[in-house]
Amino acid sequence: SSGINAEYGEESDEGTGQDGEESDASTDNEMLDKQEEERKQMQAVYLKEKGNDFFKQGKWEDAVECYTKGLQCDALNAVLFANRAMALIKLQKYAAAIADCDCSIELDDGYTKAYLRRATAHLKLEHKVEALADFRKVLEFEPENKLALGTVRKLEVELAPPVQYKPRKEGDITHMKRTLPPSDKPMVRIQIHDIRNDEYDIRPASRTTQAKSVAETPTNVKFETLPTRVPANYLQFQTDFRKLKSNPEALFKYIKQIDPDIYPKLFQDSLEADQLFIILDILNKFYVPAKLPVYNELHYLTKVKRFDMAVMFKTEAQQLTISQLVHYAAENASCKVGILKLVKAYDIMDLSKYELPDMSDEVETAS
Repeated sequence: SSGINAEYGEESDEGTGQDGEESDASTDNEMLDKQEEERKQMQAVYLKEKGNDFFKQGKWEDAVECYTKGLQCDALNAVLFANRAMALIKLQKYAAAIADCDCSIELDDGYTKAYLRRATAHLKLEHKVEALADFRKVLEFEPENKLALGTVRKLEVELAPPVQYKPRKEGDITHMKRTLPPSDKPMVRIQIHDIRNDEYDIRPASRTTQAKSVAETPTNVKFETLPTRVPANYLQFQTDFRKLKSNPEALFKYIKQIDPDIYPKLFQDSLEADQLFIILDILNKFYVPAKLPVYNELHYLTKVKRFDMAVMFKTEAQQLTISQLVHYAAENASCKVGILKLVKAYDIMDLSKYELPDMSDEVETAS
């Protein structure tokens, strides 16, 4: 009995020793795996920041490469997929951008920027139904998002089914059907009398009578005057802009009195795409013919938050307007580097037409 117990005890001790060694080895492996995972995540964060720096410099391909390397370190990073999608949009690789946004949303279905960027890519490919769905999703998370609100309104109008007109056939009186419920009051018979034309004077009123009626018109009628104030905030600007946008000349005078350097403070993060392009159109149609400088206006617009998103929605006609403005600014520019920054900020692809001088030395030293 004691021998058996001793034997079992010995075997038990030996077994405990082996399990302990295996347990220690397993713990060491887990720690190493955890450390490696942390190292890869830190590397992914570094590559993301490096990609962001390339993106800000307009080096889209370098940014894509950094984001891709980051994903090799952290394949479950929704931000890296969304950031790479943004760079791919800049490179006009819209289908690839949509695929990256799909991955980002699959990893984090509440990531607003992924929906916003996928909507942008869909819009570039004329996938208006898909774009509308994504912009609506953005509004579920950010009900006050100006870009999404404005674009949803436009797309809903564009996608609304056309009203079908059916010509009425001769003798068809279906359009005369009663649309209101019948009245409970009893019907009254009305007697109709013939009237001779000479019983009433149906000649047009004389000039004297017309002049008298005009003279009797009340003089206290107030007519709405167009705003001329310098807006103190975006709400004032938006109110004035709505009144003036149908009157380009008045809008030109209104914009001209606003110092461009207050654009970032004035618009903050509320500048809508249609406002941006109307302002650029005013610069092109009024400033350029009058030989007024436009560099500061173009420059400070790029400093407004969400400018990058707003400028993405430009049409070919708006792209032409921007190209003409930048070309005009380049002809009168004292700062060559500033013009190159405008070209990048406004995402102008064809640089050959601007005949810009060699700026390599200046770009190298520019901060």
